[in-house]
Amino acid sequence: MIATNGFALTHFQAFLLFAAVISIAFGFLGRRRPKDRIKYILWSFFLFLVVGIGIAWAMYPFSR
Repeated sequence: MIATNGFALTHFQAFLLFAAVISIAFGFLGRRRPKDRIKYILWSFFLFLVVGIGIAWAMYPFSR
């Protein structure tokens, strides 16, 4: 758990927060029309989740 100033997050919650913030930033920086922004935000968030969970799954056997 990450704890700073009474604010505690698990690793997975921190990962979700990071993915959401970066996806929103990418959406606003990369697209002009609101409809395109929303699609890009959702798509990049989904890809962050897939890649992050895939990397975590691949590293799991080495954690023991």
